[in-house]
Amino acid sequence: MVYDVTMLEAFYAAYKGKVEHVRAMLKRPLTLAEKILYAHLYDVADLKDYKRGEDYVNFRPDRVAMQDATAQMALLQFMNAGKDQVAVPSTVHCDHLIQAYKGAKADIATARLTNEEVYDFLRDVSSRYGIGFWKPGAGIIHQVVLENYAFPGGMMVGTDSHTPNAGGLGMVAIGVGGADAVDVMTGMEWELKMPKIIGVRLTGKLSGWTSPKDVILKLAGILTVKGGTNAIIEYFGPGTESLSATGKATICNMGAEVGATTSLFPFDGRMATYLRATGRDCVVDWAEFVGADLRADDIVTDEPSNYYDRVIEIDLSELEPYINGPFTPDAATPISEFA
Repeated sequence: MVYDVTMLEAFYAAYKGKVEHVRAMLKRPLTLAEKILYAHLYDVADLKDYKRGEDYVNFRPDRVAMQDATAQMALLQFMNAGKDQVAVPSTVHCDHLIQAYKGAKADIATARLTNEEVYDFLRDVSSRYGIGFWKPGAGIIHQVVLENYAFPGGMMVGTDSHTPNAGGLGMVAIGVGGADAVDVMTGMEWELKMPKIIGVRLTGKLSGWTSPKDVILKLAGILTVKGGTNAIIEYFGPGTESLSATGKATICNMGAEVGATTSLFPFDGRMATYLRATGRDCVVDWAEFVGADLRADDIVTDEPSNYYDRVIEIDLSELEPYINGPFTPDAATPISEFA
């Protein structure tokens, strides 16, 4: 068991009360992104109705994940912070310095030889400060996080652009630079401009050759590569329940291609199935207990234009496979146009 049971139990024990307090203070219904963001304010005394896209806010994320290329400077900075342990659960994942060339066995052996000094440094510093260490060959960072650490309602930062992959399990997961990660690891405030929220309502079910990646390619065509900048993409609607947790993660992972701060889905049975399949039954039990607050309030999804900065409708039943080339994530073409 690699996840922090004590931390998670304490998180879910306090989560519902925090959301209820926010709702009472703001006197309005909340989107899922707002529930998670406000529940992670660094100081609850700072609670107010922040203006999206304008106000800077201090947050207290639950955990940090770093890949080996960016972790080097982050850990050097942390070593100078005068701390004996990291303030939040943190991990280092050795995946980015492995060059795919001949095959897994040969490539990992080459990487271990070429980067021996780096790996030894990351391993020893991680051991010294209570940081989880995933050695070369242990897996790709955002997939390891999804399988072991992501949890519904949580907030994390990662020194990898595809940290938002964890949104597939209902987590606000944001890619940051190493200095931001150090702030969180030392227990300092982590500052972020309050994101705008783009609501994407999904209806219907995928059919035929259509897959989850076509959802984000469709959305990228609407938003372009900059349309999600300074915004969280929050998916809702009956169509979300038809997508697997890994399918949701694929969509959130590619949210980076439209510039989004992060993306996330509401907690549902598909997430519960994935959590149980990856040995996290207790997380399911805790999440189900506060399930109503791991999705947007009902009135928000009934009248989304009143609560989201922009609302986009996608009918999964009418969606078709998309084709696109390198460097053009927003220029996808539906396959029917190639007929």
